[in-house]
Amino acid sequence: MSDNPTRAHVAAAVAAGRRDVPLDTNPASASLGAVLCEGTPGELRLRFVAPAESTQGNGVVSGGTLASMLDLAMAMTVLSVLPPGRTCATINLSVNMMAAAKAGPLVATATVERVGRTAGFARASLFDASGERLLASGTSALSVFDERPAPSDA
Repeated sequence: MSDNPTRAHVAAAVAAGRRDVPLDTNPASASLGAVLCEGTPGELRLRFVAPAESTQGNGVVSGGTLASMLDLAMAMTVLSVLPPGRTCATINLSVNMMAAAKAGPLVATATVERVGRTAGFARASLFDASGERLLASGTSALSVFDERPAPSDA
């Protein structure tokens, strides 16, 4: 049986109660410096680093980067409750931007609303590094399915 390495990594860290775990099992989370600060199955707190390269001409982080952070937080939270051999992919993402973000560390909290046999639903909030200022929030629907082996590069 194939397993999503990110699912396995997140689930193992949550089960062991580990904190400050780098989430570098895929390029998307690694590029945003994702770290699992703490969590329980279905509820995670993550830290990201908004790179200077993601800022617009006015010096604020692009909305697309913030949306990516929320998307990753929600997907990882759903992955935290899935059994080995199951994975998920976002099928709908809704994001509300509330305040401008500067490059640097940001904190996300994500919660599973419901996970069924074929779909999962989650919500997340993204804050400044202090965790005090709400920058963006989002909800997502995710398809839940059996992990498939990666296609060969033949």
